[in-house]
Amino acid sequence: MRVLATILILVAASSWPAEAATIAFKCATATLNDVQHEWCKRYIARLEKRSNGQIKGQIFPASQLGSIPRMIEGAQFGTIEAWIGPPEFLVGIDPRFQVLSAPYLFDDFDHTFRTINDRQFLDRFLALAEDRGLKGVSLIVYGPAGFATRTVVRTPDDMKGKKIRVLATPIEMAMLSALGATGVPMPLGEVLAALQQGALDGSESALTVFTTFKYFDVVKYYANTNHYFITSIATVSKKWFDGLPADVQKIVVEEGRAVHAELLEWGKEFNRNAVTIWKEKTKDGYVELAPDQRAAFRARLEGVDAKVASDVPGIKEWLDLLRARAKALR
Repeated sequence: MRVLATILILVAASSWPAEAATIAFKCATATLNDVQHEWCKRYIARLEKRSNGQIKGQIFPASQLGSIPRMIEGAQFGTIEAWIGPPEFLVGIDPRFQVLSAPYLFDDFDHTFRTINDRQFLDRFLALAEDRGLKGVSLIVYGPAGFATRTVVRTPDDMKGKKIRVLATPIEMAMLSALGATGVPMPLGEVLAALQQGALDGSESALTVFTTFKYFDVVKYYANTNHYFITSIATVSKKWFDGLPADVQKIVVEEGRAVHAELLEWGKEFNRNAVTIWKEKTKDGYVELAPDQRAAFRARLEGVDAKVASDVPGIKEWLDLLRARAKALR
């Protein structure tokens, strides 16, 4: 009987599942203490909780793992599990990633959120780079774009001759050209030094980028043009994702969508705080455009995306879809 009992115990023990291996998850971004950084925090917390600690995350903000192109390559090769940043940086992978930078698509945070989460758009957009090693899991609202400049900007003509850092998409370059300025592609980590040295006259981005990196120590003015809304796409390495158990894959996908709504409210408050900070640090450097000035920017910039679409195959369908959904959800 004792022998039989021992055999039964050994058989039972051999059928117990081995302790699941820990799954490492590095989340990389170029920014710091902003909505992209916050996405990494909240997404990792969700993954760790939902997987009962099987997934263990680390966050690497402020380009700690390299410039944006290097982080994207790391995610493609599987050395970095996740990268989050504006989809415009993926235009070299697929030109359709630039469509969200088209001017005057969205009215405000809520309108942007409704449109980019529309099922006719979101699922297809997140899947654009899967055959190039990147699986989209989230698309969040970052904030309205404007210009931080060394000299004051109130009208389109004030942009004439200026060298402005952009994210390098054809639509952005066309917008700067329409304003009489020159778009200068440049990694985020190099922008502040270029402004200090006078190699740049300004930079296009959301105000929250400029406040978190303390641009107000170098440039005084921020023109609140709101000519487009910056978004952020969160991608995970397809190589990493494909190696996960099916139940963990389900968690990775579902938690990416689950975090969208809470980050919208966080982002709105973060943007309001950035306005207060810029006004306090620069006194009179926050430029709120008058209605006629805003209309002048709109007149100059509207339609440039259609011109780009005539030269870049594949994006007209997406621009038409976005305009139609944005109108329906306005």
